[in-house]
Amino acid sequence: MLHRSSSQEEKTRHRANRFVPCGRRLFLQATGAGMIAFLFQSRNWADGPQATNVIEFQEKLAAMREHHYSHREVDVIHTGFRPVGGHVADFAVIHHQGRFHFFYIERRLAEGTPFYPGHEIYFGHASTADFTQWIVHHPVLLVRPGSWEDAHVWAPCIVRRGDEYLMAYTGINQHISQNIGLASSTDLFNWQRWPTNPISPCKDKSWSFWREDGIASCRDPSLCCHDGRYWMIFTANTKEGASCIALASTDDFQTWRDHGPICIGPATGYEANLEGNHPQGGLESANLVRRDGRWFLTVKAKLRDCQIRSWIIESDRLDSFDFAQRRSFWPGGTGVEIVQDQGQNSLLATFSAGHIRFGLVDWSAAKPTARYVETREELLAYVTRPATPRR
Repeated sequence: MLHRSSSQEEKTRHRANRFVPCGRRLFLQATGAGMIAFLFQSRNWADGPQATNVIEFQEKLAAMREHHYSHREVDVIHTGFRPVGGHVADFAVIHHQGRFHFFYIERRLAEGTPFYPGHEIYFGHASTADFTQWIVHHPVLLVRPGSWEDAHVWAPCIVRRGDEYLMAYTGINQHISQNIGLASSTDLFNWQRWPTNPISPCKDKSWSFWREDGIASCRDPSLCCHDGRYWMIFTANTKEGASCIALASTDDFQTWRDHGPICIGPATGYEANLEGNHPQGGLESANLVRRDGRWFLTVKAKLRDCQIRSWIIESDRLDSFDFAQRRSFWPGGTGVEIVQDQGQNSLLATFSAGHIRFGLVDWSAAKPTARYVETREELLAYVTRPATPRR
């Protein structure tokens, strides 16, 4: 509220007194005050019942906060989805009972990197039926003190197996040693960690540099099913100091076969910056895709003097990709996940500037390249049409 100075108020009263008789002036002052009080009360009434004590105040505020957090309307073309107060990093997506469920690293950083204690300690969970209206659910899989995953949890992936959903995810201990574990659910809301965790696919392997008592890479799992086996790729380091994408496979999720590195990145050129934005980073957030007998590896990699982050490499086999044959896949994209297939086309999702955004790709093209969706109709086509089973 603005207040006049005493001298201004005096001048205003003096001018009013020159034209308004005393009785009328008092009447107008009284009715004016009453009108202001009425309007104030009307405004409060229009806003709904007001809290009369601290209990009602807290109840109303809690309801307002819950609705604001849980119900998000998204400009899906220009901005994308993010949770209130946070940003999205690596995520998984799965379709269940007419809704697309996203499980994501919920990044809440004011400064610094997620390696600092207290950051990225659970997976956010949100779902949508039309990509515009989102419901944000309770987080899942909080870190477990004193365990192999007591510092952070990262980069989930989810596949359906029979009547249950199986998640592979990264756990990080207090020494920043990364490892991979499993959890399962029948409804996507209640998850049970496996008692056999962690998988430890890098442990005691002749090709890998990995340890439990110091920083070591073994993260970003991605699962696909082929020829009756589940194949899991993940980020690791070779003993020669190169970042790589490695491969392991299983038919029961109990016993794993090591296939070693399938794509090896640079062994030099890395330079550490305290607050991130390194000139070069490792190969990560990878995904295996098979279409018409061709295998594609999508991978995120920051290379020196290069603005591209999203790469694709083609091969005639799933266990060998030449990083030198990479090409740009999704300009502006980072990690890539397939949301839904329609014949030779796929709806994709990526995380960009902390938001989940969507794109399209035609796998039948000679050199498949992704682009961001441009209209709501492009998205709705993947809601209204039946999905094509993945090959």
